[in-house]
Amino acid sequence: MNDTLLSVSIALVFGIATFMILRRDLIRVAIGITLLSHATNMLIVSTGAFLGGRTPIITGDKAVSTGGTFIDDLATGILAPVIPDGIEIAYVDPLVQALTLTAIVISLATTAFLLILCYRLYQEQGTTDVSEIRRLKG
Repeated sequence: MNDTLLSVSIALVFGIATFMILRRDLIRVAIGITLLSHATNMLIVSTGAFLGGRTPIITGDKAVSTGGTFIDDLATGILAPVIPDGIEIAYVDPLVQALTLTAIVISLATTAFLLILCYRLYQEQGTTDVSEIRRLKG
């Protein structure tokens, strides 16, 4: 994907999330927080992707896309791709993707908690409007 298009997409999602968070309705605030989380995940993944980088996926004895040989041998301690001298292959950092996957799961749990909190507030107060809830405070 084009870097400029990706940057504009991330900025657009951040802007929409900020707009939603500043609303009075708590459901929209929850949606805004979820969008903000997704925009952050997109930003993190975009920093881990390099142009021309290949995915470090092992599909058997040989890596089809790179030509490098993968020999996982626990006895000798080899757990990484074996690449002959003089050949440089750019791999995408898998740590960023793993961290983002963890962040997606945490974001899902947070969103579920926020929606349940909004639902309980609606059951107790009859509204999810922040200004009306403040008036009920006394």
